[in-house]
Amino acid sequence: MRIAILGTAPSSVRLAPFGDPTWQIWSCSPGTYPLLPRCEAFFEIHRQEAPVIGKPDKQVPWFSPEYWAWLGQQRLVWMVEPHPDITGSRRLPIEPLLGKYGHFFFTSSIAWMLAMAIESIGEAEQKGDKGPHSIGLWGVDMAHDTEYGYQRAGCQFFVQVAADLGIEIVLPPESDLMTPPPLYGVFESSHRAIKLTARMRELVGNKNMLEASLSKVKSDLDYTNGAISDLQYVMNNWMFEGAVKGAEFKRIFQGVKADEQSG
Repeated sequence: MRIAILGTAPSSVRLAPFGDPTWQIWSCSPGTYPLLPRCEAFFEIHRQEAPVIGKPDKQVPWFSPEYWAWLGQQRLVWMVEPHPDITGSRRLPIEPLLGKYGHFFFTSSIAWMLAMAIESIGEAEQKGDKGPHSIGLWGVDMAHDTEYGYQRAGCQFFVQVAADLGIEIVLPPESDLMTPPPLYGVFESSHRAIKLTARMRELVGNKNMLEASLSKVKSDLDYTNGAISDLQYVMNNWMFEGAVKGAEFKRIFQGVKADEQSG
């Protein structure tokens, strides 16, 4: 049994084995469905809200009309609860999976998919299919510096479970999913860590100096802008030199002087 699990990372999602019928294609997310020439199982475990056709203010961004219609055409869609519009929807076996693997590692749709893939392979073995079995992941990076970084450990856990069971794990070289994090504390004594730490300190020092210079420049810029604004006011209002001509202006100025004298 060979199961290809697809995420949305553009680095490798298009490299999935769509043309190899020995692989089942499992996917998730509205970000992937336009790319799928075929799909044996789809996972949509987010809260489903059907859009109201023809009413833009009633559209749910995640569930576009096109995506919702596509879901209705799939033969198997795993959901938290089946929906009558999705004839192929089935309830995800949440409780059995939690009972077996615990609550700590279901941090993404991919994690649920990995657990389901492991269970499917186990069921196949019980029916006499001794393999070899494979789970591949395409479009799954979960890089540390992205919003998916916190989901990474859950996926790594299930990949490790699968590997321990003898299931082959297939990852494209474009994915960094299984690049392990530094060994806490231990890595600090390595040559590479010492070098990179020194380089980081150098860069941070340069950054601090540049920020101080930038602060000084900004202060000078604010002062100069203020001087320009002040000078512009003077040029707009106090450029006239000489006596004001005209009877009306004379009466105005005479009235001002009279007020000053009476005051």
